[in-house]
Amino acid sequence: MSEAMKEVKKGAPKRGVSVYSYSQLLGYCMTLEDCFKDIYDTGATCFELLTSHVENYPNPSPAWVDKYWRLCEKYKLQPAEMGHWAETHLHRGPRLTDDEMLEQLIRDFKLANLLGFTTLRTKITCINEFCDPEPGWEKYIERALPYAEKYNVRMCTEVHRPTTLTMRVIDEYLEFIERTGTKYFGFNIDFGTFQNKPIPNLPDGKFAERDRRYIEEGYYSKPEDILRVLPYTYACHAKFNYMDENFEEQTIPYKEVLDIMINNGWSGFLLSEYEGPKRDDFSYLSDQLRRQHIMLNRILGY
Repeated sequence: MSEAMKEVKKGAPKRGVSVYSYSQLLGYCMTLEDCFKDIYDTGATCFELLTSHVENYPNPSPAWVDKYWRLCEKYKLQPAEMGHWAETHLHRGPRLTDDEMLEQLIRDFKLANLLGFTTLRTKITCINEFCDPEPGWEKYIERALPYAEKYNVRMCTEVHRPTTLTMRVIDEYLEFIERTGTKYFGFNIDFGTFQNKPIPNLPDGKFAERDRRYIEEGYYSKPEDILRVLPYTYACHAKFNYMDENFEEQTIPYKEVLDIMINNGWSGFLLSEYEGPKRDDFSYLSDQLRRQHIMLNRILGY
């Protein structure tokens, strides 16, 4: 039987939650343990943590690290992805040199390894609304590849609304992956790129205007567009804006996207990221997360 005729084994994405969903509450009325407990209660098995959630980043104390691992064990949660930044403009004046960028990346690789993460959401400095990377990104990223392999972490550039999966920037990332042959650089696909309907009941303002404009001007990906990047996609932000009483997301065609991914063997991290209204209201946020995981359970079967 030819390779083309072989049946592709269905994928089994790992359901998780990004602690970013709690970012307007964490440190104010919630602790990291509160977040982990709520994540566990959704039925999720893994999580994303941002470097801003790490106490005394980039040098957490041994006591904090020990407590972190105890919480992972207590709530049966697997470290999935660490969100960090490849930021070239930390100070006024000239951008950081490639040597300085490499030093920052290695520092974060070591931290990710210490905290059990094998995937990184590596936010490369952008120059416009469509998240085009600052020219020269490939130089320091390529130099970092051997260190990523050493510390067993995959850097994932995030494809975030209004970036679509058919834009030229995606071609550039794919060309980099193909040229280097690397397994340590790929994608985090934010499901916001598939948003084709406006967020219901959004108060008028700049956010609502932008929300409508992106849709009217066609800045959203079609579900099948995921196929061109799927082999290099190690995690996804399962972005959602509004879960209704029937446990359906009203702005993003979740089932269509996930069916394509599952039927093509994708088994990466699927990390809930709530970015709708009332993120500072724990009861509302927690209810929305539970509704989303009921939806995911229905689609995935677990």
